[in-house]
Amino acid sequence: MLLAGVECPSAEPWAPFAPLALDFLEALSAALRKEHGGREELAAFGFWCRRPHLEALAKRHESPLPRLGRGLLFHVAPSNVPAMFAYSFAIGLLAGNANMVRLSTRRGEIEARLCAVLGKVLDLPRFAPVKARSSFLSYERDDSLTAGYLSQCDGRVIWGGDAAVEAVERLPMPPHGVTVSFPDRWSLALLDQKALSGLSPSELAALAHRFYNDTYLMDQNACSSPQLVVWLADGGENPVRRRWWEALAAEAGERYPMGPFQAARKYERFCVCAMTGPAAVLERYGGNLVYVSRLAARPAAPMEWKGGFGLFFETEVQSLEQLLPLLSPKTQTLVCGGVDPGETAAFLASRHARGVSRVVPVGQALEMDTIWDGRDMIAQLSRIISHT
Repeated sequence: MLLAGVECPSAEPWAPFAPLALDFLEALSAALRKEHGGREELAAFGFWCRRPHLEALAKRHESPLPRLGRGLLFHVAPSNVPAMFAYSFAIGLLAGNANMVRLSTRRGEIEARLCAVLGKVLDLPRFAPVKARSSFLSYERDDSLTAGYLSQCDGRVIWGGDAAVEAVERLPMPPHGVTVSFPDRWSLALLDQKALSGLSPSELAALAHRFYNDTYLMDQNACSSPQLVVWLADGGENPVRRRWWEALAAEAGERYPMGPFQAARKYERFCVCAMTGPAAVLERYGGNLVYVSRLAARPAAPMEWKGGFGLFFETEVQSLEQLLPLLSPKTQTLVCGGVDPGETAAFLASRHARGVSRVVPVGQALEMDTIWDGRDMIAQLSRIISHT
């Protein structure tokens, strides 16, 4: 089923950050600001597409040599992160490509509304060239149909769980085609006990508000949402941990639509982890709103621990050095509260950390970037024309 765009998009490459691509995304941003209807995911994508942000990205990715997109890209987006298909499309467009995007048939309200707004903006006469290189499709999983699309493409961008990524990667593509995959990743937060102890109640509440955005907005399904909270026990007051969770519960009480499904899944995940991992004590805040599984020991393989719906695992370290064993190649984002992200990133690099490709302050875990999982997507999805 065609949701927006055209059935057979053109494969003509454009230069990255082509003026018409920027104009289109700017118009899309304006349309979403009018029609997001209070949905934070739609508002966030519209904010990401604003013109000053796009121009800043263009400046960051400037190339001294001529560069063009690969041609036609095929995108597979995860169903549990509703707006990801739109970010993937936008990055493909900014890299100079035509784009064919497959959406799940189990798409929800956010995907439907995004597609509707995308369709309206694509239908504007001045964006006919963008529409001619854009296709949003939805169909049940069908490897033969997907393989047929891939045979026409110059690249593919795959988001999803390990098994889903491997299934698409097995399908043939033209030999020149490039594959950029984003399989399962796991993320954590580092909170400085001393720094948080010095915050006023209103400052702690503001930090909890931003942490809510990192986690509850996607039910911790996003690869960049923290599952484990690590306290840097470098002084301060231990009771600040309880105040922190109480502040998060107060934020969730105002914003989170807790229902029987969320409560049941949260409890089920805690029980599974309690039976298979380090002994843990469960603490509840705000009734069912926040579960904190306080681990008796630092886990040997924390990336196997998945929270969700407000279930967090908690442990502590006495130094950044003790953080290193918790990291693996599957660790993506380290969210920092009271810790300088730049200094922490430099420390991880100096210690040859096995994992972490993003270090961000609390509140920026879900902010999409053209550099993701440590890779420059604009560079990977375009080609340089070198000369002597």
